[in-house]
Amino acid sequence: MSSGLRETQPYLNLGIHLLICSATVLFRNCLVMSCEFPAGMRMEETDPPWISHIRSGPVTATSDGGAVGVLPHDSEYFIRQSIMEVHYPGSSGRPHVRWRCSMDYHGKLLLRRQDHHINNFYRCVKIHFRSASLVQIAWSREAREFNLDLCADEALTLDPWLLARAESLHTDHTECPFRGGFDMKLSDSKLGDNSCNLMLRPMRLEAECVGGEGVTFDFVSSNCLPDLRMYVHQRTLCVASWGDRENHYVVLRRNEDSDLWCLVMPVERDPDSVTTAYLYSDLSCRQRPPSSSRAASVPNPPSWPTPGAKLRYFTLHLRTRVYSSLCEDEYAACTTVKCNVYVERECQRSCHVCDPENSFSSCEYPRRLQGLWQLNDINGARRLEISGSNFSLSKVGNFHCVDYPDGPKKRSRVFTTVTLSNNGCRPRYSCLKIKRLGPAALSYSLSHSFVWPDLQDQFGAKICANNRFFPDPSPIDDLYRSHQGSGKPVVSVSPKVQSVKCNISAVMALSATHLDGHVCTGRMFKHCEDATKVRLEFDACGEGLAVSTDYQCMANFEGHYWERMLLVQNARDAKDVRCFVFSKYYPGEAYSLLAGQCDKQAFEYARSGLRKPLMKLEYRQEVDKKCESVSAETTTLTSAVSTRRPTSRPQRLVNSHATMDDQGRQAKASPGAGGVRPKQTYTEPEAPAQNPISVANSDQKGASVKDRNDALRLSASTFIALFLSSFISILQMPLT
Repeated sequence: MSSGLRETQPYLNLGIHLLICSATVLFRNCLVMSCEFPAGMRMEETDPPWISHIRSGPVTATSDGGAVGVLPHDSEYFIRQSIMEVHYPGSSGRPHVRWRCSMDYHGKLLLRRQDHHINNFYRCVKIHFRSASLVQIAWSREAREFNLDLCADEALTLDPWLLARAESLHTDHTECPFRGGFDMKLSDSKLGDNSCNLMLRPMRLEAECVGGEGVTFDFVSSNCLPDLRMYVHQRTLCVASWGDRENHYVVLRRNEDSDLWCLVMPVERDPDSVTTAYLYSDLSCRQRPPSSSRAASVPNPPSWPTPGAKLRYFTLHLRTRVYSSLCEDEYAACTTVKCNVYVERECQRSCHVCDPENSFSSCEYPRRLQGLWQLNDINGARRLEISGSNFSLSKVGNFHCVDYPDGPKKRSRVFTTVTLSNNGCRPRYSCLKIKRLGPAALSYSLSHSFVWPDLQDQFGAKICANNRFFPDPSPIDDLYRSHQGSGKPVVSVSPKVQSVKCNISAVMALSATHLDGHVCTGRMFKHCEDATKVRLEFDACGEGLAVSTDYQCMANFEGHYWERMLLVQNARDAKDVRCFVFSKYYPGEAYSLLAGQCDKQAFEYARSGLRKPLMKLEYRQEVDKKCESVSAETTTLTSAVSTRRPTSRPQRLVNSHATMDDQGRQAKASPGAGGVRPKQTYTEPEAPAQNPISVANSDQKGASVKDRNDALRLSASTFIALFLSSFISILQMPLT
């Protein structure tokens, strides 16, 4: 190397260093200059489009001449990679609009319009997944020039019209966000007050009075039916829910088909006054109808397509009426009406048909069943408390043991129960079957309920009839109510846990396939020093996966007669309760499932994909080895298997409230084969008080887009200055 180059080398190094530093400063604040729509929204070539402006009424044609499910709609969204096209099949003269995603900016997408009418108009959007099949978009105004201020939180407004993926809606389900029962009067936005508002016997709305019931409408008579495409007694499932400071927003679906409604229920409800809620039969989830004064003060973004017809909705006037016993009147006017054979059923208390002080005879659950128990299922770990006359399961209900002369025999472990609530729900009659699995484990099965005052005679025989035990409709399935002859295992929390001997007769060499598809090799064996413990040990699992786990054996029991189950609890994590299921028909194959899924259907459903097992095990027994010795210092090890809550069918989304920056990079998943979807509860970020329907990003709250733009410009200026300075310094260096 020449002396001149040696002399200039330090200057060259300095210049390169400055260039790298300045480039780093710039690109730390730089934007992602290319983007795609979230994977959960993107379509394959043959997929039907997302639909919006969904209307009540007859099916409408799509742009290709067909029909999407049974949902009439005014607009269709075709989304592929970075392109979104909006078509309007109901408006033949209206051209489609094409948007290209040009920039991903802090979880929002800056779109550039590209169609044969307009080029280079800009809008910013933020995408909210309400469920795997329902999306809500917040839009900015349209601008002629590139402007990052379009993506400011306060510049975005939620479009109340949801986008729906019609072909997968039947797989979506969530826990309803409120509970309670209400007497109901209603008014149609098109036809005015319902004539049955003047009837003595009120129409009813009840929500999740017992877990899994959903939202039920009782219109009393066919003469009272509004134009809602509902039956007189209509049960609906909660498909998706979110909320703000004022309201719960709940998308409801009738199980028989894909009809959808949006129920807007106030968060704060005074039990002593009338609550006003709104039920939109057109799928537009807005705080208030456009005719209300407060709603009219919020301008619609110019991007929202003009509806083809006036918005259809119903105003619900709800009043809570508490039923504290099984001897009550259905309405307040019972105290003034004349009792006769027709009135007595509706006015049992006022007509002295029963005694409110002695409306049922209580019984107690056996002392061997009493205590604090734990249920593990796809909803996580939940507590079950059995004490005296009460069987109380979190987020399901409280079941008070009652005696009826024609009820089950006391030794049968079958119990007739009554559920009384102070939230306005009418009493429920249910049946519980409880079976002891071990000294610290039992299983229970819950029947479908009768609603007071439907039962008038043969209470015990009807409540606990075998035909009352069956699962809920899909996608809830057996999440709350088991298949006939099955039950949900629970383990004892208090009194102290007692383990049993593990029914494993040999050491097993195995290959385990985990939830994420990762395959590990290892062994499963019983401790020689303690026959109540079993170890699951892996030796080739890769980084990030633990080596082994010790489990306490809680129960050994049969599924079908050719299947056996081992119920276990993690020795280091009491919330990890699962089972291992073995079958004589498939030797060398086993599955590990959450405890709440360990019933007669466990092996068959896991093998067919209807339930998602924690692990699939392929094993062979090692010759002449019944157990392995485990030293005391190695018995407290970390979990070998992730205890994350699994789902029973594949999902595109984990969180229906997540925005694009949370979910946009998830891979698109195909719908599952069936089984139970987990219910999910979500909390939408609260909106600013001054703009109740604006979208607030909690990660960026309080941040100013102007400040970020200024920082970006400063970084660019700094980069240019440093670059020029370095370049000039290099030019001024002597070459010899």
